[in-house]
Amino acid sequence: MDMDSEFSELLKDAKNKIIQSKGSKIKIISHIDADGISSASILSLALDRLNITHDVHFTSLDGIPSSHLGDLTIFLDMGSGQIDYLMSEHENNDIIILDHHQGDYPETPFLEVNPNKFGYSGSEEVSGSGLSYLLSLELDDNNKDLSSIAIVGAVGDMQGSWGGLKGLNRDILLDSIEAGLVKAQEDLLLYGRSTRPIYKSLQYFSDPPIPGVTGSDSNAMALLNSLGIPCYEGDWRTVSDMTCDEKRKLATEIIRKTIVAVPQEYVSFIPQMIMGESYSLLNEEERSPLRDASEFATCLNACGKNGRPEVGFYVCKGNRGVYYDILLGLLRKHRQNIARSMNLVESRGVVMKEKFQYFDGSGINDTIVGTVASLILGNRDTDPFLPIVAFTTLANDPNVYKISARCSRLLVLKGLNLGKEIKKSAELVGGKGGGHPPACGAYVPIEKLTEFLNIFEENIATCI
Repeated sequence: MDMDSEFSELLKDAKNKIIQSKGSKIKIISHIDADGISSASILSLALDRLNITHDVHFTSLDGIPSSHLGDLTIFLDMGSGQIDYLMSEHENNDIIILDHHQGDYPETPFLEVNPNKFGYSGSEEVSGSGLSYLLSLELDDNNKDLSSIAIVGAVGDMQGSWGGLKGLNRDILLDSIEAGLVKAQEDLLLYGRSTRPIYKSLQYFSDPPIPGVTGSDSNAMALLNSLGIPCYEGDWRTVSDMTCDEKRKLATEIIRKTIVAVPQEYVSFIPQMIMGESYSLLNEEERSPLRDASEFATCLNACGKNGRPEVGFYVCKGNRGVYYDILLGLLRKHRQNIARSMNLVESRGVVMKEKFQYFDGSGINDTIVGTVASLILGNRDTDPFLPIVAFTTLANDPNVYKISARCSRLLVLKGLNLGKEIKKSAELVGGKGGGHPPACGAYVPIEKLTEFLNIFEENIATCI
């Protein structure tokens, strides 16, 4: 794998630090989303194989006392955006940071491995789980079988949303294909390829929305019937059951319908949003929600957002049985929570501003408000070509609003970076924020909400 030499040296330094710490207390602390859970499972498996004892903890960074850290602490999928906190609270601790998020990168006593410092895009070219995988290869070349978990993490982090994985993600994908673990193929970019009826995948496709089809199961079925694509043959057919000819016909019709409804400046982007690469995990059962990388990632998110990230962690490590059953239960609960939350938002309505739209997410769990925002963006009462912002109070701090912002991939292709703009806006009102171009979040004092929204609108105005 061809990598920047300084970046590669940092990975070697991280490996050496871990090897030297064998026999002491090693603590892995990782984020609770799909990428964070994948990151932790990869590195944990790599350490297991070297008989290196370690503990794994899932959390956000705020408020981790020194007693929770090890003799060596490894932060995964977090850390670069919280350097000030780590410096103030844990400056004297031995710490490795593997993070792909943007940061300020000041001089610290920590070993920070962040691809953005070496010309790689942490939003598109490598995720947190990808970094864990690269470190696992440093620990042992035989860890290429962990590449499929890294693909799940990258896809869960929306890094395959632009037609296919690229950069270091691409190299990791090639490792996984060579190992016979993952199949990559040109496909319709419809969610639920392995588990949802085709018409349901069509009904919920909303980026970009398909005029007359998105949001309507009957119109989705009518479209398929008009193209001669059977919805049912002894069982509901999924996208993975479709023939190549059927996929081409449906893609052509979706593109035809969509391009007439989007602003002219977006027309050239539409085909790559309808067709792109899909990733199947070949060792998983065909109708399992773990078969498709995107659905696998949703399962991991369901675990994290319901306070059980360790369930996804054990499933990633191959411990199925009871953990897989619990995961399916958490997935059902996750979907129920989202449906209830969407009904709540629809009853309240969405407020339209000139450059963005927002809704009050009070009563919605702060762990899923961003997911709800993404789904609401595809509804008929919203503008799919404007960003959407949601806010809700934190369960552990009623004086702070959790802000989540989402936008169509079309706006990112046009040049909008929501993560950059929300960070800048939040800091101007005494808060903090960050994230990726199409999906990000912030924390702002509750009394500063209106000021934050006004500043945010000013900051994104030039890109909308």
